[in-house]
Amino acid sequence: MTSELQIVLLALIVALVFVFVHLSSPKIYGFSKRYKKKILSFSGGVASAYVFLDLLPLIENADPHLHAILGSSPLITIFLEKAIFGVAFIGFLVFFVLEYLALKSRGYKAQQTTKSLKETNASRNVFFLHIILTAVVSLIICYSLRFEILTTGWGIVIYTIALSLHFFISDRSMEEHYGTLYVKYGRYLLALMPILGWSLSILFPERTSEAYVLLAFIAGAVLFNVIKDEVPNSGTGKPLSFFTGALLYSGLILILPWIH
Repeated sequence: MTSELQIVLLALIVALVFVFVHLSSPKIYGFSKRYKKKILSFSGGVASAYVFLDLLPLIENADPHLHAILGSSPLITIFLEKAIFGVAFIGFLVFFVLEYLALKSRGYKAQQTTKSLKETNASRNVFFLHIILTAVVSLIICYSLRFEILTTGWGIVIYTIALSLHFFISDRSMEEHYGTLYVKYGRYLLALMPILGWSLSILFPERTSEAYVLLAFIAGAVLFNVIKDEVPNSGTGKPLSFFTGALLYSGLILILPWIH
């Protein structure tokens, strides 16, 4: 078995794990309602550690690859020092706006129907916009799997755990905003994205520079969801579960080089 084939098959396995998470998250969440706060906080700890100890340090190495594409003039050098984090910030802002639109739509409908916000779903138009952009992120994540495997090796295992927990909480947020629309249609679209992203990575392999830019956008999107959904809110989270998730993932990240 060639090394390239091993990478492709490993990426496929990870993509299938993400498919399973997207399809089963409503049922898993139903079984875990008793431990909702602990799961939410634990996932927040893992995702926070992933962003700050794994993803952001990785995209910080993007400068030489971007220089190879755009050149090394002084003006470009100044721009590139911040560009990759600018892409991450764009990812953050995109999902901030989507969350704002979903909450505003639910609030408006709740006023019109005199129902509580918890009983109200956002509009179809907001749903279509939100689900499409969320699907794009899922696709990008799986399009970049081959690059992730090449750069982290068997670190892909803890990467898969971190993003599976992130997807689980993100999918739950989509269900809360859109209800039946998400359960009947949205989760199946999201479940299609990992396989589509994996397929595109084989047909059109990304260059290293492109992979860094895509990962920067992912970092921003994941970071927003960490702040919005996964970091325990005052009085509702479980700090011990949050710290447990953060410390476990941080420990794995730190000992991984020794394993290699």
